[in-house]
Parts: sequence; C-alpha cells; structure tokens
Amino acid sequence: MFLWLYSLVLFVLQPVLALYLLKRSIRQPEYRTGWGQRFFAVLPEFAAVPNGQQRIWVHAVSVGEAHAVSPLVQHWAKVYPRHEWAISCTTPTGMATCEQLYAGLNGVRFFYLPYDLPYLVARTIKQVQAQALWVVETELWPNLLLGAAKAGVRTALLNARVSPTTGKRLTQFGLISKPVLQSLGTLICQTRADADVFEMLGRPVNAVCGNLKFDVALKPELATLGRTWREATQAEQIVLFASSREGEEALLLDALNRCQFFKRMPKASVWVVPRHPQRFDVVFEQMADAATRMGVARPVRRSASFNAGNNIALAGFSQARLVLGDSMGEMPAYYSVADLALLGGSWLPFGGQNLIEACAYGCPVWMGPNTFNFAKAADDALAAGAARRFEHLLAACEYYLTEFQGNEQARKAAFAYARGHRGATQRSFDVLNQPAGC
Repeated sequence: MFLWLYSLVLFVLQPVLALYLLKRSIRQPEYRTGWGQRFFAVLPEFAAVPNGQQRIWVHAVSVGEAHAVSPLVQHWAKVYPRHEWAISCTTPTGMATCEQLYAGLNGVRFFYLPYDLPYLVARTIKQVQAQALWVVETELWPNLLLGAAKAGVRTALLNARVSPTTGKRLTQFGLISKPVLQSLGTLICQTRADADVFEMLGRPVNAVCGNLKFDVALKPELATLGRTWREATQAEQIVLFASSREGEEALLLDALNRCQFFKRMPKASVWVVPRHPQRFDVVFEQMADAATRMGVARPVRRSASFNAGNNIALAGFSQARLVLGDSMGEMPAYYSVADLALLGGSWLPFGGQNLIEACAYGCPVWMGPNTFNFAKAADDALAAGAARRFEHLLAACEYYLTEFQGNEQARKAAFAYARGHRGATQRSFDVLNQPAGC
C-alpha cells in the first residue's frame, strides 16, 4: 500500500517536475534535453546481449557518483572486456561526466533515468536488458530496485553511505525502505558506521570496502596545467574555494572584506570554483562587487584568461586577486594551483563535498562544521593532519593571515592520507565477483 501511495504521489507530481525542469533550463539549457527518456522511457536502442556476455547497468545520479564508481567500472571492463554497459544519470552535468569517463566502454549507451514510476521502470528494464544493475551511494529508488529484482536483474548498492538525514529518512519510511533493501542482491558500504545503519534496518551488508573515491585515477596532465597557471600569476599565495555552494561565496567575500585580507596580504589570490556551472555568472557578479568594496582589480574568469591554443595567460590575469574557476572537468588543475582548499558545502549545512580528490593532488583542506556527507573521510583527514576545521570562514581567513606558516607538512600529509586509503576497488570487485554477487 505504501509503495502504491509513493507511486501515486510521484505520478501526480509529474507536471510539477516538468515545470521544475523548465525553470532549471532557463539557467542551464541542457535541462531541455532528455524529456522523452525522463517522462516516457524512450531510450537509446539496446541490442540483445550475445550469449556468454553480460550487460551491466550503472546508475550514477550526478558528477560525484559518476567519478566515484569509475575505478570499479574501469577495472571490471579491463577484466571482462566483452561485457557491455548501460550508464544512466539524472543531471546534465552528470551526463556530460559519464560520457567523458565511459565513452570507451564496450557497447555503452547513455540515458537519463526515467522517473521512478512502475510502468516507466518496467519499460526501462525491458529495453536495457541488463543482467546486473549497480546503483551508487544513496540511490535507493523503490520501484527501480524492486522491479529489477522481480525481473531477475542482479542488483547492487555500491560505495553505500548514509548521512544522518538519509538514515533518519530510511527509518521513518521503513515500510518502503526495508523491502527495497531486502531486494538488493549485494550491499557494499564505505564504513562500518554506514553498515550499522543498514543492519539496524534489518539488511546485513555483504562487505565494508572503504571509499571508491580514493581509487579514482589521477590526471597528471591536469596537475601540469595547474602548475602552468601558477607560473602565469604573480600571486605568491593562492587560496582555492572548491565546489562552493549557494550562499557560501557571499560568506567568503564578506570574510575577506572584514579581515582586510588583500591589504594585509597584497600578493595573495583567491580562486572560487562554484559547484554548479549555472551559477558561474551570478558568482562572478558577486566577486566583482566585492572587488570594488575591497579596492582590488576586477575579478577574471579562468576560461577567458588563457589562449586556448597555447595556454598563455592574457592581459590582466597576473594581477588578478579574485579568479572565478568557470571551467568544467578541471578540478585537479585547480587543486594543483592552490596552496590549500576551502571545502565547499561545509560552511553552510550542505554536508560538505568530496575532500579526497584535493588530498590526492597534495592540496590540504580547510573545512567548516558541516561535513556529514563525508564524516569518516573528514575525520580521517583531520587525524592525518591533511585537514583543519574552522567554525566559520572569517576564522579561517584570520588564521591564514596570522598563524599560517606554510603547508609543506600538510601537503605531505594530504598525499599520505589519500594513498593510505586506497584499495576499495579491488575489495568491491572481489565481493561482486563471488557466485552470489553481480
């Protein structure tokens, strides 16, 4: 009955979801695509899988999940090169990331996941013809997982994590969440704490394997690009605000103004990389207004500061004190240009962003009080000396101005922290490769 009510509410909300996509498309036109897939399950054509082969369907909702599962997907494809792939996601940035990461997979098809209605799910499962379905981190769509299990598709929840909010929601809606969890063929968690939540709901986990994000392959060419940017600027110190969320940029710019950051450190530069590309223009205007108040040069955009052909900095970049990072797929370069990263999503109650990638490129992390989405990773980074925590951005800025004595030790700690937690890919592969796995 509760599953029926859930489906009924979702069906009634279809016009609201359509209006939401239209609203999002004003700032991000990519949301105008894929409607046939989302609302009607009109998918790319999938041929039947030849005998002796498998098709694995991976659902990664957006950018973070797409990157997280990539080490396992690439490892599996290397061991089983004849297996075919179906990759679904939810957001346009997730789609772009998936196409970039997985274009070379055998027989791969990409599509937006249809909304979680029984008839759309059934149509999707029938079209994709997958033998296994992998969902990543917290993607517990009831009709999708129950429908896949009913159709004989082996399901797995990989790199599973549970924030306090998600754990509370799973408990409150136990009449739906418990059958869904029981339907999973394989459940692999990041941490023991995550596993405890699932087991409290009556679903024993198959394994605790660590976080797959530690195994994401490094991109040395982007690290080199970041060092090129560093050489092109006259800034002696560079602070990066990485994956900032709505409202946080204003907090940082206010903190810089209040502590007279650029008057006290005139050769420093602050780079801001918003999490969502549709906010680039708004954030740039905020930075321009703040630059006027602080008496520094107008900010520059990373995308407009270099010749595309030879990566030579254009006029004005070397003197810039505020830089907007408005390019996609270049976070490793941003981490490589910076002395340290302020962790976006942690200064307001968004739960934080992935700090593992920063540490993998040797960039120490300073974070706020809200890291519940990455609690274990944040605690381990603090213990390893790869991160510091502050109550607010003004405190972080003041510490940088008065106490910060360089970060070579923290940089080494970041490298060591990232290297020391690798191995989740092989452990997850071994669990999935067991006879009862996927």
